[in-house]
Amino acid sequence: MKNFKEFKMREIVNTDLRAIGVFKKLGIDYDNCKEKTLLEVCGKEHINPELVLDYMAEAILNDLTWVDYKMPSQIH
Repeated sequence: MKNFKEFKMREIVNTDLRAIGVFKKLGIDYDNCKEKTLLEVCGKEHINPELVLDYMAEAILNDLTWVDYKMPSQIH
């Protein structure tokens, strides 16, 4: 399996749509970098790629926390 930094931005978004929000939060213009790797984009934007991974994990945890607070009848 390749390192997460080697994935193209498009591949990351196709795997998890929350990535678009993470990119926006970090000031990354996803529409203009879909075919670039995370490492290329982070290098250009002076962002540590690990930060993107941390924000992705945070987004996932936030969604899981929301599900925990819903009643069984509210989950579809």
